[in-house]
Amino acid sequence: MPHLNYPNIASMVFNTPLLAKGDLVESVAQYVHARMTGAVQATQNNDAVLNAKSMHTIPLGDPEKDGAMAIIAVHGILVPRRGTMTADCQEIMSFEWLRTQISAALADSTIKEIALDIQSGGGTAQAAFECAAYIHEAQKQKPIRAIINYNAYSAAYLIASACTEIIISETGGVGSIGVYQKRMDLSAYYSGLGVKIHTFYRGAHKVFLHPDIEMTEEEKADIETGIEKTYQQFVQAVAKYRGISAQEVQATEAACFQGQEAIDLKLADTLSSDPQVAINNMAQRLIQSAPPAKMESISVRAAAMQYQHTK
Repeated sequence: MPHLNYPNIASMVFNTPLLAKGDLVESVAQYVHARMTGAVQATQNNDAVLNAKSMHTIPLGDPEKDGAMAIIAVHGILVPRRGTMTADCQEIMSFEWLRTQISAALADSTIKEIALDIQSGGGTAQAAFECAAYIHEAQKQKPIRAIINYNAYSAAYLIASACTEIIISETGGVGSIGVYQKRMDLSAYYSGLGVKIHTFYRGAHKVFLHPDIEMTEEEKADIETGIEKTYQQFVQAVAKYRGISAQEVQATEAACFQGQEAIDLKLADTLSSDPQVAINNMAQRLIQSAPPAKMESISVRAAAMQYQHTK
């Protein structure tokens, strides 16, 4: 019998609406599927884990006088709750942890602005809409700027769309405004092994999405209804946050766009030569009235952000 060592990963990939790029879902799905079917031996007792990065701040000149700017990394697969993932898979960031960090930045009177450093292909639909709504309200208290470094697709774009401003480089990518769901059907696989599973239940929906039971037309219709509901919620949210029509959002057909094209489609606001320059410009803009010596100091400190993020 196949042994699944990563049930939490599997629950994020199969049988749930996803706001993620197709290639991201496929890579994780293939990883999980190979271990479920025994094609690849599942790794056990792997102590190497990848935690979501914590917020750090860049002092603006004299920290006591000028305050600071918060940089929050939004990297990897986006999931509802805080946690870790083994190094066999990818870095993850939870909507819960993102909200916690933004809340801390809002409560800190020394922080003048918040920058979301986004590099993500998206993640789950669950908790994504609540997080985006929270950001949209939070940016009314302090500016929250999304720096696309270098991709913000699907759920990650939903997060970016709720920000005060979206800053993108010429090769930075945004979009993939669509919904994706996989339904794993292992019934033929088990049959090939000579395994027959008997399931006793009450209520037809109780066995929907069970991988050992062949999908029925009723179940398929139920999934399609759920997908459409989530898609319309996604479209309406982006339209609201970006100030464009739902028709314009739907017309993107979940495609991905870079640089100026994204700006022309109103999916981004400002073109920057690269994400690091965007960070520097934000810092400088916050202390425009500071003496030249301080301006130089800020540029140096902002440039240090890139090194700190890779530590």
